[in-house]
Amino acid sequence: MQLLTRDKFRKVRLVAAAYVAAALTLTLALPAQGAITSPSARVYRPGLVPSTSIVTNPMRGHYRWMNYDSQTTALPATDTYLRDQVYWGRLEPRDNEFNFSYLDAGIEQARATNSKFGFRVMAYCPGCWMTYRDDKATWPDLAPTFIPLQASGAPDWNSEEFLSQWEELMAALGERYGSDPALGYVDVGGYGRYGEWWVSNGEDGESGSTDSMRRIVMAVNNAFPSKHLLINTMTPVDFTLWALESNPLMGLRTDSLGAPNMHSMVTVDARLQGVWRTRPFFSEWATTGDPVVGSAQVSQWHISTTSSRSMRLQYADMSSAQQAAYVAAGRNAGYRYQLKSVSLPYSIRQGVTYTPAMTWAQSGSAPTYDPWRVRLVLRNGLGTQVWTGESALDLRGLAVGTKTDRPQMRVSGLTPGRYQLLVEVLDPSGYSAPMHLANTGRTSSGAYPVGWLRVRQ
Repeated sequence: MQLLTRDKFRKVRLVAAAYVAAALTLTLALPAQGAITSPSARVYRPGLVPSTSIVTNPMRGHYRWMNYDSQTTALPATDTYLRDQVYWGRLEPRDNEFNFSYLDAGIEQARATNSKFGFRVMAYCPGCWMTYRDDKATWPDLAPTFIPLQASGAPDWNSEEFLSQWEELMAALGERYGSDPALGYVDVGGYGRYGEWWVSNGEDGESGSTDSMRRIVMAVNNAFPSKHLLINTMTPVDFTLWALESNPLMGLRTDSLGAPNMHSMVTVDARLQGVWRTRPFFSEWATTGDPVVGSAQVSQWHISTTSSRSMRLQYADMSSAQQAAYVAAGRNAGYRYQLKSVSLPYSIRQGVTYTPAMTWAQSGSAPTYDPWRVRLVLRNGLGTQVWTGESALDLRGLAVGTKTDRPQMRVSGLTPGRYQLLVEVLDPSGYSAPMHLANTGRTSSGAYPVGWLRVRQ
């Protein structure tokens, strides 16, 4: 047997050490329950739902217009919006005698599904169903009899009687519904044809003055100081800008999705085109709307909601391209958040603060405009919640693209062992169900599993 010399032994030892180092490097690079970014952390990537799936949440997508369902069962419409049903004469048939039953029904319908309710009060609706019914004698007038009218049939927008009575009506509605979490928004309404803030010169008589229109808006501002409000974009741009300035919760509405330029000033005035980043832009299908055009407008102009119907074109009569566009408009309108990845330590020590990196994405047409709270949850092996911690992330600030959040985790008083981390997005009022994310694995409580970590002393 040949004996190793000292030099040969040194060379063998160096080669062996190199092999061990290479093997160790390979072992650390292998993924274990997710890609490893360092020996002390791993990256979990929660599953994502298909891009063609519907992620249903309040204040986005299709809403129930005139209480109609969506034209296809593939596209749910949960939120409720009333307009014709709650015209002024129905709500206040006699001065200071209010009939809240129609709004109460809308609120209860929304509450039954944890969805949101919105409404517009109309004072003038020429050619509408409530003015030409055969039995209209049994129905209240569209505008109450104590409201002065012009010869055209339109209210006298500039009269003190009209303005003061409008302020009284809004105050009564605000007192009853202003703090109800089921009420998501109020469409300002009140002025112009159908409450859409436009009049036909020569047909509708005298228009409202700027001062009168401002009083109409301010009555709604004062009645609903904590609710989203919407002003129709058919008003002159300078007035729309004033309305937005009058209330940080004032957003926009257009009633002509799918029509050329939506008959909306947003498409032609750059000053209005960034409003969607911090305030809602809601819509309604034009009666002559084209779903293909409307679907493109949802994405281009960052629209959050659109109506379930109101187009003359019915789903069964649409081409395949139009049907696909109709569904896409409802699917893409509004917010669609997903948790892309979480960098999580293998283990944490009690009493020590850790900051896992959580990357979020928003792929819908517009962000949420409500203060949802992101919360982290730890559950033990029995599924019992043993710890929660809130993130400072405000999803309203994630309008589009991705954003990395680094919430603080600090636990104490837990039995050492292995725990599951979950994430949930909650309504601070407790009214809405936890937000549906574009992730798989949602639990019955509305949380989303992320991964596992070990808690040490």
